[in-house]
Amino acid sequence: MLKKLVFAILIFTAFYGCKRNTIFSGKAELRFSTDTVFFDTVFTTVGSLTERLKIINPYNEAVLINRVYLAEGQGSNFKLNVDGIQGNEVKDIRLEANDSIFVFVEVTVDPNGGNTPLVVEELLKVQTDENDQSVALVAWGQDAYFFPSVAFTDGEIFQLPVDKPIVFYGYSIVDTNSTLIIPAGARIHFHANGGLIVGHQASLKILGTVEDSVIIQGDRLEDFFEDVPGQWLQILLSQTSIDNEVRNAIIKNGQLGIRVDSNSNANPSLILENTQILNMSYIGLLGQGACIVATNTIVGNCGDYTVALNVGGDYTFKHCTFGNVWSEGQNPRSKPTLFMTNYFTDAAKTIYDRPFSASFENTIVYGTLDDEVEFDFAPNTTYSFGFENCAVKTDLNADSLGFVNCIVNPGVPSGATNALFVSPGTNDYHLVAGSQAIDAGIDLGIQNDLEGNPRDVLPDIGALEYKEE
Repeated sequence: MLKKLVFAILIFTAFYGCKRNTIFSGKAELRFSTDTVFFDTVFTTVGSLTERLKIINPYNEAVLINRVYLAEGQGSNFKLNVDGIQGNEVKDIRLEANDSIFVFVEVTVDPNGGNTPLVVEELLKVQTDENDQSVALVAWGQDAYFFPSVAFTDGEIFQLPVDKPIVFYGYSIVDTNSTLIIPAGARIHFHANGGLIVGHQASLKILGTVEDSVIIQGDRLEDFFEDVPGQWLQILLSQTSIDNEVRNAIIKNGQLGIRVDSNSNANPSLILENTQILNMSYIGLLGQGACIVATNTIVGNCGDYTVALNVGGDYTFKHCTFGNVWSEGQNPRSKPTLFMTNYFTDAAKTIYDRPFSASFENTIVYGTLDDEVEFDFAPNTTYSFGFENCAVKTDLNADSLGFVNCIVNPGVPSGATNALFVSPGTNDYHLVAGSQAIDAGIDLGIQNDLEGNPRDVLPDIGALEYKEE
């Protein structure tokens, strides 16, 4: 009996082995996961996100693929990795019965000196003994100005062009007595680990308009990166920079949006107007003993504090919206939307304090935590802060802290999913119908909202005036 069982197993194994080793003969019609591998806009010379294609063997026998290759050969803008093997041409691939392999494709677009996007097209060819099949590769490319760690120097005024996007590599600096102007319509992109420093007696002027904002973001333009934080570092306004302005800008997807260090000149360290700072993996707006005046500004969805006002300073916020429903990564957000402090300690734990003053009017401070306001002031030091006609989510005793005509812990309107905003998870901070912030502000003389819409006689709290659909 045992001999018969062993014999049967050997016969089955031999038969099964023969089936696995059988090679398909004839015209093989392989299948593909898509007929076109499409790449969204990529900058010339930068490269792209890797896209993938699956080649599928639908037969009960193995198929020998003579070669997978790019039609343009060595001159191709595309690069291949076929089942772990890199090269513009990969030969002699055995694709087992009812199995599949992945082909990974990258593209780099050559500059053409033009201002409009260009299209790069090619065929990925798959050749078997009696059949040639192909898949289209299509990439949109955009030429750009590339600035590798440039320094704007010599006390001059530099205005960036707007006819092409601008891509910064590494840290660039606006140096002593110089001014960098970023005009309306500019599209600024920072490569990974890139950022901008404004130095001694230097100024940054970001001067967008309501109709044509300045957009600052990373240099990966594929849809996947549309709202991915941490793609670049920060904009740093040093303690000796002067007269910085950011008007009508969208700054997104970095690590730290704008950091403003302590400044002793009489003018504000930074004027913020009609600006959005979004999707920062660390902090959106960081003041370090600075003087900041902000109106019609949204700061939203950051991995740490949304707005942090540290080491003293003088801060004025009117018609601003600070919101945080951050949900990126493995760890939930633990820091409140707004943090304030007036001191720091050195290695010896010596306390150094500075005067602190912060005023919030017609401003929203809201998020997913139970308390979205935190402060830590050194004892026996000078500090003051006040909220007037604001909507604030907090467990603090608002009456004892001098909140004036504020909506504390606003409720969720009937039929809504958020107390205040339409869709904060996608950075839509328009007020939801029925929000308590509607018509709850006071007239501060700021006639239009962030989008240029007029405010009525009973202005809404926040940067955006409510509009009925």
